[in-house]
Amino acid sequence: MDYVKKNKATIDQWIADGWQWGKPITHEQYATINSDNYALFVTPTKPVPHKWLGDLAGKKVLGLAAGGGQQGPILAKLGAKVTIMDFSDRQVASERQVADREGYDVTVVQGDMSQEFPFPTDSFDVVVFPVANVYVADAQAVWQETARVLKPGGILISGLDNGLNYAFDNE
Repeated sequence: MDYVKKNKATIDQWIADGWQWGKPITHEQYATINSDNYALFVTPTKPVPHKWLGDLAGKKVLGLAAGGGQQGPILAKLGAKVTIMDFSDRQVASERQVADREGYDVTVVQGDMSQEFPFPTDSFDVVVFPVANVYVADAQAVWQETARVLKPGGILISGLDNGLNYAFDNE
């Protein structure tokens, strides 16, 4: 089994076991989201500062490896035109489930981020990429494709894991 298939199966199993990144937001959480009240996470413990995203109304946003119904609903509620790309069966199913439940549009693409993205060059104003760099053998391919689909002057917000998360005090 190649590593992509193994990763996909592992993530789907983690979700079945209750993994926090596989739990979609609730209706109650969705209902409270507004420009002053939201917490978008791309790493486990610290939300993205609101000023980093700015006004998302009408902006095209790619949630890369961001399925699961956590980041996408927030971005959509803030007015973005959201596309989510994830390779996990369960993550894409959760993304669609939350969008259907809350009645917003989202484009969900099941795909492997280590391959060419199925989007035209300069497609997105913002790319949100939660910690997922650890699931690919060649992160450079992911960054090249991200740069290709991000519009000039666009915003990339990414969480990264370098394996040293707990070696330093966050303060």
